[in-house]
Amino acid sequence: MPKTRTPHVYSYEKDGSTLYYVTFYCKQWDSTNKKIKKMGFTRQADAARYEQEYRDRLAGSPAMTFAALCDRFLDDYKHHVRESTYLTTRIFLTNHILPAFGDKALTELTPVMIREWQNGLIASRHYQPTTLSKIHAALVVVLNFACKYFGLSKNPAKIAGGMGTIKPAHDMQYWTREQFARFILSGLKPEYVAMFSTLFWTGCRSGECLALTAGDIDLEQGIMDINKTITKSAHGFKIGQPKTRNSRRKVSMPKPLTMILADWIRRTDARGDDRLFTRDRTTYAAALKQHAQQVGLSAIRLHDLRHSHASMLINLGTPPKVVQERLGHASIQMTLDLYSHLYPDKQKDVADRLSQYF
Repeated sequence: MPKTRTPHVYSYEKDGSTLYYVTFYCKQWDSTNKKIKKMGFTRQADAARYEQEYRDRLAGSPAMTFAALCDRFLDDYKHHVRESTYLTTRIFLTNHILPAFGDKALTELTPVMIREWQNGLIASRHYQPTTLSKIHAALVVVLNFACKYFGLSKNPAKIAGGMGTIKPAHDMQYWTREQFARFILSGLKPEYVAMFSTLFWTGCRSGECLALTAGDIDLEQGIMDINKTITKSAHGFKIGQPKTRNSRRKVSMPKPLTMILADWIRRTDARGDDRLFTRDRTTYAAALKQHAQQVGLSAIRLHDLRHSHASMLINLGTPPKVVQERLGHASIQMTLDLYSHLYPDKQKDVADRLSQYF
């Protein structure tokens, strides 16, 4: 028979050792009483603490531990964002934030405590500035959740301020049409020609390109239907809905690209739901880098082919609204924020035109 040590905590013997378990009833969100049982504690105090943290987590008290908050946050977050976003945030929390603050009560977290933790990460020199920025953003979003739903009065991570930096738009790499022509004629395999040409001449995202099927390409009208994307999942990758509502779009293709894709579809005999590009993103990125170096071009990322397309559109004088629609941005403001540094060169043209009215 188990022996009662404290209310709801009991001891039992296993393999010659004394362990503890806790069992109790707790009212759930739907007002039902649920029996909770957790075994395997080596200390009585740990079993009792489990019950208290469970009740705090369910009640949403600011006295709950940061670890308990993360449990509630992740349970909610996965229903409101794409799986890839959820997984990335969970990794930042598990690997970088919970080890520092997991056992702290929310009310114990202070801006100074967070600032000192940031300084330690920065001083370690183990992380790129963009990674530091994303770690901080994950902490902010979790504590925003606590402020909104569980009575935390202020977000100490916001008060502490950020760390690291997101790569600024003017550091994006671009290829001109001439550079891309030099690259695409460097003896690439037909698959790579088709893949990289699609990215450069339509500006689609790499995940959107990898999800393209034969049925998405209207060779007669020269139109590409972008209606899905490949994203990370817990079991590898999956094809799902585009990034935003505006990401679902039809893009007119220049005739040379239409001809390239027609040739690739013929070579692969792809039909209907057959995907056009079946290698993984890493393989295409490695091929891009390798062939760029062979022809003496600066190595760029797959995503930079999308930026190259945007740069080309802007240099052609394409209105920002059209650029937004072609790239599938959620808003025209996003387009302007990303590529505003490309527009100042057009200011002189505007001034020259205005001068004609004097």
